[in-house]
Amino acid sequence: MKSYQISLLLGAGAGAALVPQAALAQSAEVFGDFRARFETVEQTGKLDADSLTVRSRVGVRFKPADDRFTFLAEAENNITLSGDDRNTSLDPRPQFATINDPDFTELNRAQLSFAPNDALTFTVGRQYLGFDGNRIIGSPGWRQDKNSHDAALVHYENGALEATYVYSWHLNRGPGTDFNWDMSSHLLNASFAVSPALKLAGFVYLIDIEETGRENLSNTTFGARLTGSTEIGEFGVSYDLMVATQTDSGSATDSYDNTLIDSGVAFTRGGARFALGYDVITGDGAFAFANPLAGNHGTAGWADVFHGGGRSSPVDGLEDFNVEVSYGASVESSAIEGWRAGLIWRDFSSENTGNDLGEELDAFVRLSFANDVSLSFEMANYDGPDASYAPADKTKYWVTLGYKF
Repeated sequence: MKSYQISLLLGAGAGAALVPQAALAQSAEVFGDFRARFETVEQTGKLDADSLTVRSRVGVRFKPADDRFTFLAEAENNITLSGDDRNTSLDPRPQFATINDPDFTELNRAQLSFAPNDALTFTVGRQYLGFDGNRIIGSPGWRQDKNSHDAALVHYENGALEATYVYSWHLNRGPGTDFNWDMSSHLLNASFAVSPALKLAGFVYLIDIEETGRENLSNTTFGARLTGSTEIGEFGVSYDLMVATQTDSGSATDSYDNTLIDSGVAFTRGGARFALGYDVITGDGAFAFANPLAGNHGTAGWADVFHGGGRSSPVDGLEDFNVEVSYGASVESSAIEGWRAGLIWRDFSSENTGNDLGEELDAFVRLSFANDVSLSFEMANYDGPDASYAPADKTKYWVTLGYKF
C-alpha cells in the first residue's frame, strides 16, 4: 500500500477513534454497487477491441445516532472476464483500440465527517467531489475506476445558500494507483437558489498539478452558472448556462487564456424529452480550455474522441451543437419498473479555425428493475471528415448490468 494511503487510513482511523466503539458497531451500514460491462470498440487504423469486466465497490459507513461524526471507507475492484485484445494504461497494446478498464484493487474512499450543527460539515480524507454536474470539478466514474480526492472540505448550507471550500492535495485517478497525481488545489463553489426557476452559482478553482509532464494543466478557472426549470402550458422547460474563463497558473510553464461556454435547454411533456445544446471551448492553437479534474465522458460525445482522462480539448478548441430526442415511462405490474430510449446527434467544428470535425450519433435504451437493478444498451458512432486534423472514426457499443445495495 502506498505511503499516502497508509497516512490517510491512520488519520481517518484516529478520527474515528473519537467515537465510542460500541456506538460505531451499532451504527455500521454496509453498502455497495456492482457493474458488469461488455464493451467493444471499432476504430480506423486500429484492431477492434472488446472486453467484459466486473467492477465491485463495497464500503462501510459508521454514523452513531447521537453523534455528529460519520466515518466511511470504501474499496474498489475490477476484474476482466474476457477480452485481452485491447489497449490499456497498465497493459499497453497500441495496435488495438483502447478500453481502459484493466484489473485493479484500491482504497477508493476513507473519510471522516463532522457536523457541529445542521448548517456546517467538515470532511477530511479520500472522498468524492462534484460541482455543477462535474463539468469542471468532479469524480468521474464512467470507466470502471472512479476518481476520488485526498482532500479537506468545508460545506455550509442554510436555506437557499450553499457554499463549499476544498483543499485537495492528491488525485486518485487510476486506473489503480499507477496514474495518480500530486497537486495543490483550492476549490471554492457557492450557489443561491432564488426560486425553482432560477439558481445562480459562482466558482473559483486554483488548480496546481505538480505531476511531471502535466504542469501545463495547472490553471486558475473562475466563472458562473445559471440553472432553472419552469412550465409553459403543458411543457416543462429546463435550462442551463455556464461560462468560465481559464488562465495558466501554479506549475504551468506556458501561457494561455481560454473560455468555456456550456449551454442547453430541454422541453418535456409526459415521457417525451427534446433537448438542444451548444457548447464552445476556445483554443489558441497551442492550448485549449482544460478539464483535468472533471467528468469528461459525454461532454463532447460518448465516443470520447475529443475528451479523455486528464487532458484538454483539441488545441484549436471545439464547438459542439447537439440535439437529443428521447422517451421513457414507468411500468406498473411488471418486472420492469421503468425505461427510457433516445438518440443524440452532435455536430463538431473547430472553434479557432472553423474546420469541420465531423458528426456523432449516440443511442441508448435503459431499463430499471426492482431492487436497484439496471440494464442499459448504448452506442456511439463518430464519423470524422477523414482529415489529418480530426480524430479517427470510432464506433463503441456497451451492454451494462448494474446492482446497488
